[in-house]
Amino acid sequence: MATAAPGAPPGGIDFGRSFTFVSEDPDWLKKVLIGGAFALACMILVGVPFVLGYFSRTLRNVAAGTRPELPEWDDLGGIFEEGLRLTAVYVVYTLGILVLIGVFAGAVLVPVFVVSGGGEPSDLLAGLGALGIVALYGVILLVSLATALYLPAALARSALRGSVSEAFAWRENLEFIKANLANYALSLVSYLVAGFLAQFGILLCCVGVFPAGFWSYLVLASALGQTARLSSRL
Repeated sequence: MATAAPGAPPGGIDFGRSFTFVSEDPDWLKKVLIGGAFALACMILVGVPFVLGYFSRTLRNVAAGTRPELPEWDDLGGIFEEGLRLTAVYVVYTLGILVLIGVFAGAVLVPVFVVSGGGEPSDLLAGLGALGIVALYGVILLVSLATALYLPAALARSALRGSVSEAFAWRENLEFIKANLANYALSLVSYLVAGFLAQFGILLCCVGVFPAGFWSYLVLASALGQTARLSSRL
């Protein structure tokens, strides 16, 4: 992967190309339709490793400047194995978030029930319980937002380094985000835009909702891959 000189500010990613690079591959429609089938299979979890594995390979191809950037579907075993790594990363982070929220919920709400002795709580305790619930929703919102902003960097690091443990190098991930803030933000925006457009997948090239949803993951892979190629931090 090409890297910038240490300390040098990275150039800007090609925001528009993140949306159009897929169609540069002569076999793009076939590849996206296959990906859409695996995206549909995500409803029963079977397709998750395949989708994430293809996302990983696409990101790595873009970061390395490999042409064509869309990988082939001729190595399902390897794609599945790569996808399992990213699936493990996602599951561990999700479980960690659930544990954190559960601990906070217990710390806020359990004392109310303990003090009330299991009976009808007083107005004061009822008010404190209501405030606790509001605080819990606030924590859930903040943690979910922070995870949505941070997790793509962790997935990108795991994909590029081929290791689950690399996804939990949180200092390095935060340094990557900080050093490439503008490009990283554009990557997330590109995914949000692609996700919105994917809702109209039936109209977009007549490929359907699930292939269009799969395409939105490829948009994120391209944007993150460009960011990694321009950076010396990941």
